[in-house]
Amino acid sequence: MRIIILGLGNTLLSDDGAGVLVARRLKRYLETPENVEVVESAWGGFRIIDLLCGYEHAIVIDVIKTGEKPVGYIHQLEGSDLVHSVRMVSFHDINFATALAFARKMGIPMPESVSVYAIEAAETELFSESITPEVRQAIDECVRRVLEEVSCFCRVDAVNTLPI
Repeated sequence: MRIIILGLGNTLLSDDGAGVLVARRLKRYLETPENVEVVESAWGGFRIIDLLCGYEHAIVIDVIKTGEKPVGYIHQLEGSDLVHSVRMVSFHDINFATALAFARKMGIPMPESVSVYAIEAAETELFSESITPEVRQAIDECVRRVLEEVSCFCRVDAVNTLPI
């Protein structure tokens, strides 16, 4: 089974960079099996099709602002449960779920299953490379959860010990 771990975000927009930072941390601490690829991107909409094409399972990490949970809370969703996040829904392009459905309708091979880890963010529009402390803590927890999920599909070896 081919798996993609896709960290989405923009590291220049404060908490919005959390998905990318999770992907970078996974690359640093994980001896990636050959059937697992860790990718970081600021793309959304139609462009997400190119990133997910050919994988059977996708793990997507992004930020979200629902205002319903505390900052740093990690929402665990399935692809069919997607709610508003910076790249999951767009006013200028199609949303994540629509991109998947469109690609499938066009016969483009998309993941059969999609897991989404959406970290509740405080700030996603401020130009800053600083992340709020609650989101920074959530990054390590999100890495642990992603590693746990990937280990259900294949053997993973942590190269370095994850920070506590």
